Amino acid sequence: MLFASCTALSQKDSYLDSLPRTVPPTPPSNILFTEDFESGLSQWSQLSGSWTTGSPGPNGVALISPTSSSAATLSIATAASIDLTGKSGCLLEYDTRYLLKGVSGVSANVLFGSNIVGTFKETSGLSDISSATNFVHRKAILPTNGNGRISFVSSVIDNTTGYADWRIDNVTVKCNGTTPSAVTLIDENFESSAANWTLQAPWVWSSGVGMSGSMGLQAPVQAGTFTGVMYATYIPSINLTNRFSCLIEYYYSIVNSSAPNCISLDLNGIRTWVSCDTPSNSGVIKTYLTAFEDNATNKLQLRCLDGNAANGWGIQCVVDQVKLTCQQ
Repeated sequence: MLFASCTALSQKDSYLDSLPRTVPPTPPSNILFTEDFESGLSQWSQLSGSWTTGSPGPNGVALISPTSSSAATLSIATAASIDLTGKSGCLLEYDTRYLLKGVSGVSANVLFGSNIVGTFKETSGLSDISSATNFVHRKAILPTNGNGRISFVSSVIDNTTGYADWRIDNVTVKCNGTTPSAVTLIDENFESSAANWTLQAPWVWSSGVGMSGSMGLQAPVQAGTFTGVMYATYIPSINLTNRFSCLIEYYYSIVNSSAPNCISLDLNGIRTWVSCDTPSNSGVIKTYLTAFEDNATNKLQLRCLDGNAANGWGIQCVVDQVKLTCQQ
């Protein structure tokens, strides 16, 4: 019986050995670039300023932006281009901590090639932008079939009142995942109403003032009758939880202004973009709301400041075509 059992086991092993062996193919890596800065800056080119690494990082060291005693643009980029040819669903992900001082001339942007894919502070913004002492996770969608270097670019005024304390870690570029879907959170052309807005006088919903002479929001000239701040407030709360690459765009016009007359965009009471032009200016603003992503509640306001009406100077603020889109 023992001999029969051994024979059966031997026959079984021979049978198994005779079966064709298939080795599953190694799945292609979807990670094109990764950097935790623990080994220094060998994968990076210093383009302007002396970027360093140091503590604290979220798990070790992080990339640290430089500063300057005078106005300067400071930038660092991957040494090699990142080729996305034939790839889709490509994302840039990173952890970051920041304190960007609220003075004109301070900014922080993330670029792929020559294209901005993330903005933490516009250069005209007049409020501090800060993550406190926390590292937060951020990501940005990258163009299909794109090719370029990842860059981190800041601008500063000085190293005391106009600096950018910016730290970056755990940078990853990955592709061929699920392609994010776009969602539109605000789409206001004001052609039918301004029902989603609370308009503080003298803001009004008016015809012939918007982009190409369409309907729009207007704070009309009030020379000699009004001095102060007036808000057009978007009523619905804006939820950016689990949303990224959030881009807001709008048309603006400012007429007959004399400093300190200004038009600005406020988010959660933070002055993120400002124009105080003389005597007039207009255009389309597009900026990412990277610093506010993952916030569950956000309040958007358009602010018109008339500081000279009593002295005979008036201001006219116009806003139209407000749109906010995100990836999720």
